[in-house]
Amino acid sequence: MFALTTFAKAQSSLAFYPLEDHFSSSAFNPAFLTSPKKFTFSIAPMGGTTIGYNNQAIIKDLLSQILSGVPPGDDYYREVLESLTSKNMFNQSIESSLLSFTMRTNMGFFNFRIKETESFSASAKGDLMSFILKEGIQSTVTEKIQDLPAQAVHFREYSLGYSYKSAMNRFYAGIRTKLYFGKAAMYSSLSGSVNNESGSYILKTNGNVNISFPEAENKKDTGGTDITKVSGTKIVDYLFNNGNVGLGVDLGFKYRFTPDISFSMSIIDLGKINWKTNLNTRKFRDFKLPESSYSIITDEIGVETIAKFDYAYSDSIADYLDKNIDTTSFSKPLPLTVYAGFKFRLNPKVTISLTDKLVLVKGLNYNSFSATANIDFKRGLSVSTGYSVIGDSYFNIPVAVFFKKDFGQIYFGTDNIASFILPSISDYASFSFGTCFYLFKNSRTRSNSQVDYPFFKPRKIKRYGKGGRIAVPYPES
Repeated sequence: MFALTTFAKAQSSLAFYPLEDHFSSSAFNPAFLTSPKKFTFSIAPMGGTTIGYNNQAIIKDLLSQILSGVPPGDDYYREVLESLTSKNMFNQSIESSLLSFTMRTNMGFFNFRIKETESFSASAKGDLMSFILKEGIQSTVTEKIQDLPAQAVHFREYSLGYSYKSAMNRFYAGIRTKLYFGKAAMYSSLSGSVNNESGSYILKTNGNVNISFPEAENKKDTGGTDITKVSGTKIVDYLFNNGNVGLGVDLGFKYRFTPDISFSMSIIDLGKINWKTNLNTRKFRDFKLPESSYSIITDEIGVETIAKFDYAYSDSIADYLDKNIDTTSFSKPLPLTVYAGFKFRLNPKVTISLTDKLVLVKGLNYNSFSATANIDFKRGLSVSTGYSVIGDSYFNIPVAVFFKKDFGQIYFGTDNIASFILPSISDYASFSFGTCFYLFKNSRTRSNSQVDYPFFKPRKIKRYGKGGRIAVPYPES
C-alpha cells in the first residue's frame, strides 16, 4: 500500500474535460467521442501519459533519494508515514492509453481502446493513526473506534465506445462497454481502537484487508516479516494475469440549450472485478501496548485518554499481521467517477467552462471543481486556464494547451501549474501530454458525395418544428 501511495499518479481531468474535441476526451465523457477525420489512431507512450501526485514535498524528496541510488532508511519511511496523518485523504490515479483507434461513420463514432489504470485512495487522519504512526507525545481516547479505509487497484481494460449526435446537433449521447482484467487489489475494511482489558491496553482491529497480489515473505534482521513485497518469480504472471475478470460501462450525454450554452454529464467505470487469483486476505491480531510506553488520563466524567511517550509503535505493529491467509475470492466495485460540465461561449474565440468531478469510493469520497476560460487562437491552437479545487487542495491553477493540424493533435498541460512556480505552497502536482494521428486523412465519408461526384449536389433537407417553422441545425460544437 505504501508503494502505491508513493508512486501513484493522477490524471489531469479538470484541465482537459472542457476540451470536448480533444482526441481522448471520451475518457471523461463517452458522448465526447469524435474524430475530425475518418480514422484516428494513437499508441503508448505518445497516446497519452500523465504523471501527478499530492503530498508533493515529501514524495519529490523520496523520489530524488531513490533516483540518487541511496535507498532511504527506516527513519525516512516513518517520516513519510507521519505525513499521511496530516492529510484528510489521498486520492491518486494513473490512466495510460496503450492503444486507441477511432472510426467515423454515418451512424456515429466508434472507438476501440486498451487502457491501463492504477488508483489509490486512503485516509490515515485521526487521533488513533497519529498515536500509532507519529513519534513524540500523542494521545487518543480509549474505546473510540476509528475507521481505517484504504483501496488500491490495478487493472487493464479493453473497451468499445460509441457516440451519437442528433440531426440537429443538439443532443449527444455515448456509451463505452468495458472488459476488465485485474492485476492487483487491496481493499481495507479495518477499524480500530485502544481498549482497556483488565488493566492492559490493547490495540484491537476489526475487519480485514482483501488482497490480490503476488506475495513474497521477506525476513527482517529483527526477526519480523515484511509480507508486502512482489515475488520476483511471479512478475510475468502478474503483468499478464487474466484470472481476475470484470465488466463495466461508461455512460454520458451532452445537451445544447442554444448554440452557445451546453450541459454535459457522465458516469465512468460503473462496474466491478471478481478477484480470484493471488489471494492473500488477512486480518490483524490484537497488539498489547508496552506498559512503559504510555500513561493514562481520566477526566471528571470517566473518559480515559491514553498518551504515549516518545515512542513509535508502527514497526512493532507490522509484525502482528495475522499470518493466516484467507484465499476466498471476492468481488469489489471500481472507483466510480461522475463528471458534470457547463459551457458558455462568450464569442467565437472565448468559452467559459465549469467542471465538477465526484469520485465515489466507499468511505473515501471526494469532490473537485474548476472554473476555466478557453481561448481559441489561430492555426488550431487552444489554451485553457483558470482555478480549481482538488479534494482538500485549494490552490490549483489548471493549464491545458491543445494543438490540432492536418496530421493529428498534440496536447499537454497540468491541473496545477502553481506546483512548478510555487511548489512550497502547492500540494498537488501533475503533468500530461499526448499525440494522436489521422489515418488516410484524405478519405471522405459518404456524406461528402459531392466531392466524389463533382456535378452532383445533394438536396438540402429542411426540418420543421411543431409550429411549422424551419428548424435550423446548430453548428458543430
